[in-house]
Amino acid sequence: MKRNKGFTLIELLAVIIILAIIALITVPVIMNIIERANKSAFKDSAYGIIKAGELHYADKLLTTEGMTNDITFTFPDATGLDIKGSRPKSGNMKVTKEGKIELAISNGKYCARKSINDNDVTIDDNIDSCSLIKGPNPIITTNNSCLTDGICENGTKLNVKVNEKENYDFYVIKDDGEELTLIMNKNIGNTVAWISKEDYIAAGGTESEYGRYGNNELGPLTALNQLEDLTKEWTNIPAYNYTLEDDRPSKMIELVGTSEIMYQPIKRTNVKARLPMLTDIENFIDWETRKVPTYLYENLVEPTVEGQHGAYWLTTAHPGYSDDSFIVYFGGDFGDAAGSVSDSVHIGSRPVIKISKSL
Repeated sequence: MKRNKGFTLIELLAVIIILAIIALITVPVIMNIIERANKSAFKDSAYGIIKAGELHYADKLLTTEGMTNDITFTFPDATGLDIKGSRPKSGNMKVTKEGKIELAISNGKYCARKSINDNDVTIDDNIDSCSLIKGPNPIITTNNSCLTDGICENGTKLNVKVNEKENYDFYVIKDDGEELTLIMNKNIGNTVAWISKEDYIAAGGTESEYGRYGNNELGPLTALNQLEDLTKEWTNIPAYNYTLEDDRPSKMIELVGTSEIMYQPIKRTNVKARLPMLTDIENFIDWETRKVPTYLYENLVEPTVEGQHGAYWLTTAHPGYSDDSFIVYFGGDFGDAAGSVSDSVHIGSRPVIKISKSL
């Protein structure tokens, strides 16, 4: 009598193991193929949205007003943008007035990004940061919409946490869209000479020359040293290197009748703050009255005793008087013939810093 042949338990186990091995090999390959296809499809969608942005720019150019400002579309709504097909779940696209496009959009699984200067779209999985709109810099404690949506006007008052213990008020004197240049609302430390005899000699001058041939040809070394020492613990403020110039705005050249540079450029490294330059405030000066806006002379007083801050130094040496520098006085007067650069009685230093608007 014949017995029916069947699979033994061992044979079944062997088949199961072989199938499992095949699955382990093929499933990841198949999943990778699917993921690449999904990323490729989303990249194609991103290029379609960029094309819609380019068409929007072209349409604007045909209108009377043209494209006068950058415009940012926020998804999924993106009001005013003609998109064919599905829209991203979130993100933004910026079309600049020059026709350049910046993009960061998400479909909930991937993020498609393109910077202003890139031609290609890149895809990644970091959907949490998939946005062109950033949050305000956390060291700026003032709540102002200009930090994330627009340009902060000159004179905008912001409170800045310079370290974990200290907060100070500053005013905007420049906003380039990404970085703010700010001037503090008061002088810092004691009154100080623009350049003292000790620093003049240490920088290569001689004792006999100091006061005899003029003192401003070596630059504001004493005021710089004091300012940098007093701000070195501002740990929240990024340090930078810069070259201090003896600047000569054209209007000042017209007033004083010379463009002569009194000192050579001074390199400063790893500093948190600098002194104000005349070019920082030249656009705010009323050149007929020689006055600056109120926010540029806040907390200066008419000095009655030694040590009171009645003015602050600018970095610009006076070309007509070899022992003078330009200053801003109490009451808002811009000084084109300040006291001697050796004067430490009523003149102090006012910090200028640079920080990012957002993170």
